[in-house]
Amino acid sequence: MLHQKISKERIIIFRRATIYYITNTLKITVVAMVLIFIMFISKYKPMYKVTIGEETIGYVTNKDKVEQIVEDYINTQDENIAFIEVKDLPKYELNLVGWNIEDSTNSVLQKVKDESVVTYLLYAIKVGDEQPQYVSTLEEAKQVVEELKNEFEGILDLKIGVEEVFTSDLENIQSIDMSVAKVNLDTEIISNCDSAINGIILSKPISGIVTYRFGPRWGRTHKGIDIAANTGTPIHPCSDGTVTFTGWYGGYGNLIIVDHGNGVQTYYGHCSKICVSTGQEVTRDTIIGLVGSTGNSTGPHLHLEILKDGVVQNPQNYLYK
Repeated sequence: MLHQKISKERIIIFRRATIYYITNTLKITVVAMVLIFIMFISKYKPMYKVTIGEETIGYVTNKDKVEQIVEDYINTQDENIAFIEVKDLPKYELNLVGWNIEDSTNSVLQKVKDESVVTYLLYAIKVGDEQPQYVSTLEEAKQVVEELKNEFEGILDLKIGVEEVFTSDLENIQSIDMSVAKVNLDTEIISNCDSAINGIILSKPISGIVTYRFGPRWGRTHKGIDIAANTGTPIHPCSDGTVTFTGWYGGYGNLIIVDHGNGVQTYYGHCSKICVSTGQEVTRDTIIGLVGSTGNSTGPHLHLEILKDGVVQNPQNYLYK
């Protein structure tokens, strides 16, 4: 009995010693890990390495912030900027770097700007054979033409031309080879954004920035162009015609098709609302729908397609040049 009692006491003492040892070992391990972590973070910090093309630009702390800054730049709405094309967008890779590494957000944005092509929109007014005069808006162009009409109508056989001019070189705008249309004073102002296809004059259905162009995309052909605009922006037909389809059509979402005659059709996809009905006659002034993001869409925009004799065309051969 005494032997059994001593054995039990030894077992209890052993268990207590084991628990004490394990507990203290865990405490020491935790403290050691905390110390190692403190030493580690005192030497290193997480940052995103940014590359554009094959070039490493630097490191940034807040990837989302930089992406938003770049997106805001691409969608700049400053006066006279038609659109901005970026050859290579930044790519990001999470790294641990020393605390001496500084944030390069400004350098990233500057590199994006350096690699971008900014296309500006101006309105050229030409009187007879005189050097064109450039203004910022169509409203200014109309005002200048009206002033000229009031001043010279009945005195001179004056011919005036107004044209939209897209250029990426504002400094040398005067050297652009102008092919400005000359029209009589009583003729409506025209611009080269209105282009003919099979004799049908087309005009822009909305104002906005082209975000995706015609051609290969994600392993397939993008049959039109995407023009970004706010949800609810009114959509006008590119020309007079007859509505031949309205409704939901797969990835197009809410789709409107207008037949303009002479084998020319236009498609308007992703509408938030359709404002016309099949068989309805429409003019350029008709609001046929509102911009939306229905169907296969990642944000509000108009998907525009142009068909000539049943074959899709690149809309930028005629509009949004």
